[in-house]
Amino acid sequence: MKAMGIHKLRHTKNAWPILILLLVLVLLSAGVEKVSGYHQVSDREVMVGDKLPSMSLLTYDGSSLEIPAQDGITVLLFWAMWSPRSEPAMNLWQKFVKDYADNPLTVVTVNSEGESLSTSERAELEEFIKENVIDLPVVLDDGLILFNEFAVKSVPTVFFLDSEGVLVHRYPSFPSSEPLDLKEELEIHLGLRERESEEEKEARGKLDYQPKNNALLHYNLGVQLQKKGFTDKAKIRYIKALQLDPEYADPLRTLEGIYFVDGKTTETEDELKVLLAQDGLDMLVERIGEGEPIVIEKRKKIDAMERMRQLLGENAPEKPEVE
Repeated sequence: MKAMGIHKLRHTKNAWPILILLLVLVLLSAGVEKVSGYHQVSDREVMVGDKLPSMSLLTYDGSSLEIPAQDGITVLLFWAMWSPRSEPAMNLWQKFVKDYADNPLTVVTVNSEGESLSTSERAELEEFIKENVIDLPVVLDDGLILFNEFAVKSVPTVFFLDSEGVLVHRYPSFPSSEPLDLKEELEIHLGLRERESEEEKEARGKLDYQPKNNALLHYNLGVQLQKKGFTDKAKIRYIKALQLDPEYADPLRTLEGIYFVDGKTTETEDELKVLLAQDGLDMLVERIGEGEPIVIEKRKKIDAMERMRQLLGENAPEKPEVE
């Protein structure tokens, strides 16, 4: 059978879908790259050693930042209010900024709250920034553009860029214990210390742990559910995370935060033990109480009238009395 010519195909019924499909196949075979306003990337992750072009970012307070800084190390910290590890991560970096004030260190936080925020959610975010992010510039990643460009898998995540824009280190998530390895990496790239050998790390009992088998995904989903007040559904996700990776401590610590919210008692501890046992996690019973419980607070809904009074001041209407 002879191949149908393009001219003849154009006049064939339902030909346009075929032409579009052919065009897509041609583009894919040519290896077309995705182009953004920040840099040109392929579909792979941004990896250590990749060089990123300079970018100009607008901060929350309207200032402009050039990334990377002309000297030293630039750190991009991706965070979100719904992530329980974001706040301690920001506290740590605020501490680092003070501790290494005499060194060429630039830290920029990137809020990756979601694709779009409602008016009340943005108001809540603004209040959070005012109260918690004191010494660090904040970039609001509307549309999650930077989040997707850097292929962020979890928050918080930090990226280290040198003055040439080369990615020299990435650190996903944030451990429940003190992240000594993060401090070490920072000092190495600031030129303040030499990198340890594997033998030296083992000698002082250092352990770098990353969750396995998508356990982190289920844990983060649980956190989002608990933030919205769906505690029972959140517990299911935490249990799933532990089943996928029993060595991952955060889900267990968060379950402790749920059961021991009013204090740890024999009764509440037994309830948690029963939950673990019925889901095949008996081996974790002995680890209850090994660490500090993680408490996830439910998001507070902002009263519309109260928000209006905050915005309009004396010109705001009076809140009607309920008889």
